[in-house]
Amino acid sequence: MEPGGAAFTFSFTATPGVTYISAMQTAARNLATFILLALLSGSCAGGGAAHRPVALHTGYAYAFLATKAERLQDEDYYKAQRKWAKARKHYVRAYEQGVAGLERRHPGFAAALEASPGKAVEQTVTGDVPLLYWTAAALGAAIGTLKDKPEWVIRLPQVGTLAHRVTELQPGYSGGAAYQLLMIYEASRPAMMGGSVKLAKHYYDQALKISGDQNAGLFVAYGESISVQEQDRETFIEMMNRALAIKGGGAVNRVARKRAKWLLGRIDDLFL
Repeated sequence: MEPGGAAFTFSFTATPGVTYISAMQTAARNLATFILLALLSGSCAGGGAAHRPVALHTGYAYAFLATKAERLQDEDYYKAQRKWAKARKHYVRAYEQGVAGLERRHPGFAAALEASPGKAVEQTVTGDVPLLYWTAAALGAAIGTLKDKPEWVIRLPQVGTLAHRVTELQPGYSGGAAYQLLMIYEASRPAMMGGSVKLAKHYYDQALKISGDQNAGLFVAYGESISVQEQDRETFIEMMNRALAIKGGGAVNRVARKRAKWLLGRIDDLFL
């Protein structure tokens, strides 16, 4: 289910007449659906307290608002819309707090991020990793709820840049969470925007290597972001079952297993 709308079919291949902005809107819509699983891998620990408000706002919006809105969409559209609106406020606040935190550490970061994300992240260091990760996750989720706002949609490349910087500075952060986020990011973008399923699968392999086959959210995210796009029903079922087979991992894996079960119940809506 897309935030603020009905279930959608995946569209990753640009067609004649598709503008760059409309392609980015498609990517934002797709990314929002998948990025929530990346949040399950993010840790609130480490790197001091600067990132915690960012993580808490983003995690709260996902766990208590976006997830419920997604399930309500077909039953009570207007109630779902109200929950999406609340989630949007938390995602935007989280992103703004993340950028503000990085600005305090590196004066000029905020302006540089808007002008040239690659240049902006060059000044960041290992201690910034939690802020970089959660700012990327919050931004991706926010864009998905603001897909009709071009001034937000054009920030989509920042998600990839911030997450990639995490892999440069601390590739094993939170069990490879940034690689999972990059997998989702690459799978969600149309080819005309540089998206690559092949690269997405590479990032999946990296995340799997780091997580040691114990991250249920990674399997659910692969199924949603790659298997559905490729209409590979068999692999989708395999990924959901792998997620369900993981018994440990605390609340993080419990949420992922619950989503896997829910998605299996919707399988005929996801595959032709």
